[in-house]
Amino acid sequence: MFGLPAATVAIIFGIPAVWVLYTLVFVYLSRGWKAEDVAEDRALLNGGGGSPRPGGDDTGPAASANGGAA
Repeated sequence: MFGLPAATVAIIFGIPAVWVLYTLVFVYLSRGWKAEDVAEDRALLNGGGGSPRPGGDDTGPAASANGGAA
């Protein structure tokens, strides 16, 4: 491409492509972090020493404090 060696083209287009894939995977894996924080905050407010139960509804005090968006 444009008279450049194949290795140069691979570097020029490969590094950004890998970075975009890395970012997409990170966004996908971190999509539930806010819900986990809300559940953890609710457990702390309720005085629970253990980990919050997964799958609970997020309608407690922490959810209303941030507008209920989880």
